[in-house]
Amino acid sequence: MILIDGASIPHHDGFRVGSVLVRDDRIAAVAWAEDDCRQLAVHAAERVDAADCWLLPGLIDSHAHAYAAILRGTENSLPLELWALFTVAYGKTLDAAALRAAILLGAAERIRGGITGFVDHTPQMHLAEIALEAHEASGLRVGYAPFLHDLGDYDLLALNPPNEVKLLAGSIPVLDPNAYAARFAAIIDTARAGSGRVSVLLGPNAPQRCSQAAWALWRTLRDRHGVGVHTHLLETHAQAKFGEQRWPGGTVAEMARQDLLDGALSVAHGVWPSGNERALLARHGVTVVHNPASNLMLGSGVLPFADYRRLGVRLALGTDSANTGGRHDMFAAMRLAMMIHRKPGSDPATWPDAETLLTMATLHGAHVLGMGDRLGRIEAGCLADLVLVRRDAASLMLLSETVEGMLLHAGPEHVSAVMVNGAWVLRDGRILAFDEAAALSAAADAHAEIRERVGTLPEQIRGALPALSRSLQRWQAPQ
Repeated sequence: MILIDGASIPHHDGFRVGSVLVRDDRIAAVAWAEDDCRQLAVHAAERVDAADCWLLPGLIDSHAHAYAAILRGTENSLPLELWALFTVAYGKTLDAAALRAAILLGAAERIRGGITGFVDHTPQMHLAEIALEAHEASGLRVGYAPFLHDLGDYDLLALNPPNEVKLLAGSIPVLDPNAYAARFAAIIDTARAGSGRVSVLLGPNAPQRCSQAAWALWRTLRDRHGVGVHTHLLETHAQAKFGEQRWPGGTVAEMARQDLLDGALSVAHGVWPSGNERALLARHGVTVVHNPASNLMLGSGVLPFADYRRLGVRLALGTDSANTGGRHDMFAAMRLAMMIHRKPGSDPATWPDAETLLTMATLHGAHVLGMGDRLGRIEAGCLADLVLVRRDAASLMLLSETVEGMLLHAGPEHVSAVMVNGAWVLRDGRILAFDEAAALSAAADAHAEIRERVGTLPEQIRGALPALSRSLQRWQAPQ
């Protein structure tokens, strides 16, 4: 048993000094009074002096694409519909070694940033066994959500890229429901044979990218396996406009008619649902995952945070792809979400507060993983996913020790130790779950292979951008 002693722990609207006893994979006890803390010390085989630290529930990145960690530095200065050509083209070059390198590369960054769990919304279903093995090796808690789709944006929006670009960047697979169902079942079996840290979600790419047959499969697999569902939703104005033209009441209204909305569904982005659609999401208990950095990076828009809060929608937080949203840094994501919704003239009472943002990054992320009843809180009986953040750095000398002060000033550089499932994955600046140096070396080798395989494809795509941009204009929001 491990005692984390004398830490400052979030408690109601601030911090309170306490001690946490961990037994196996669970929090066995939390004590606040000095005498009770001494009693816990009697049971501990290991005592960690945390007097100079904040102790937080593990941060959960509720929307990300793990493969993209190997694609940093590639194109990210275009609207989503155009940028996607590049990420699909690069993504097609990834083999098993590159995907494993990407997952461990991202895991190293996440662990060092206090992220203990995340959703991997992945297009590489054909490499699922490799991905699951890498996620197991990472030491992190992962919701693995393989894509399901059989329609593409370029056809739906009539963008008509040149055939050579469309073929090179990637065609949409023909959906064989029986084959997909068998593959999905096999992935679930593989994950359930592991440590228990890695679980499987159904991962439809986006509702408009699914045919009626794909929607039927969505419902069938969700109900057959009792899994949560994670999908993109109305990330861009183009998607919202298409939905309004395609279905009465828009995309979310059609999802309701198709029995696709429920409390186990989480949707990434949710920037452009209408007021009525947001009310539908609230009524069905859907979780919306806010991705502030990638929404801004791709010019997609700003999530209507205040209205979601007014409606009582559960909000979580994500970092999205490393090649759109930048670093997998939940401290930065919380800060950005805290700032961008403070519009001139708006009621400060509607602005995101620090406690809400920390809840989005912990407890609500646990709900996205299907573990909201046993993760995301520092309470006896909860799983021991914990993060120690040093508070004795120059930038963290707070006059008043508040959660807001911590969120405004703390970052990955202050994370001193990380525990997942009761096991240390970071101590004394060293990752313990896997060989970080070997992961970096493998990533360097993968970069060389990717550059060779992708060849001149990026230049070919750039040559098609002017015509594609003109086609996209009719779907864009008015200036």
